[in-house]
Amino acid sequence: MIRLLHTTIFSVFVGLSPLGENVFAVNSPDQNTEVETGPSEEYVFRTINKNVRFSWEPNKRLSWSDFRGVPDRYSNFAATSNTGISHTYTLDAKGYYIKNSSQVRANFYPNLSWYIPKLINETTLAHEQTHFDISELHARILRKAIAEYRFSRNSKSEIQSIYQQVEEARKAMQADFDRETKHSVDRQKEIAWEAHVAQLLYKYRFWAN
Repeated sequence: MIRLLHTTIFSVFVGLSPLGENVFAVNSPDQNTEVETGPSEEYVFRTINKNVRFSWEPNKRLSWSDFRGVPDRYSNFAATSNTGISHTYTLDAKGYYIKNSSQVRANFYPNLSWYIPKLINETTLAHEQTHFDISELHARILRKAIAEYRFSRNSKSEIQSIYQQVEEARKAMQADFDRETKHSVDRQKEIAWEAHVAQLLYKYRFWAN
């Protein structure tokens, strides 16, 4: 979600193409600069309720009540979960990234997620949960990368590069998951993927929010 911040100086909004990255920044030569990156579906000018989201939690599993979007009547899929990573951070007056200001979240967007009741089965929801888990995995990877990186005065371009690398890896893994499981049709592959993602979440457990 792009937070609408206010300043007496000026505001800048940049919206990129779908599945890319967008940025909303408040810039002032005398103050810190706060930026958030996240799913580009929200570059639409705050279309009603499309910015609703909740973050991944270890003890909360998705339920069908979380899927509130209108199904795509042209889609062949039983369900779609819209997830992504948001990252809020602050730069100091010299352009250096302030690490303790960083907030990385894996988010689920209910009003951009949907299902068709007559097409779902007992494995469909687990498949969508794994999509959310993959986004959480990459949120942890991003947190680790940020913690280990030595930022310079070019922090803005550096963090955008780091974010983009992680985001590209996240999207690639999401696509691999769907392709290899045939969108949950291949049950054996589905079980293997769920175990694989769970193992990776454990591997990066120290980078959980």
